[in-house]
Amino acid sequence: MILLYILGIMGIGFAILSAGSKNLLHSALWLTFLVVDVAAIFFFLENYFISAIEVLVYAGAIVTLILTSVMMSRRYLDAE
Repeated sequence: MILLYILGIMGIGFAILSAGSKNLLHSALWLTFLVVDVAAIFFFLENYFISAIEVLVYAGAIVTLILTSVMMSRRYLDAE
């Protein structure tokens, strides 16, 4: 039970860091940590399917898409 409280506090911290970061790449990385933290909470609540989907869909696809678009737009802005 204490581990769930620790994961919850870490999740709140990751969310604040993700929303408050001025660097877009750092914000996307904090979002990745937040998604993995939420997946760990679902895992410890014995909801294994939702935990696996959280990691595969959000951390695997959406955050990767965000990071790719950030890195591609960064190069475009640096070229000008």
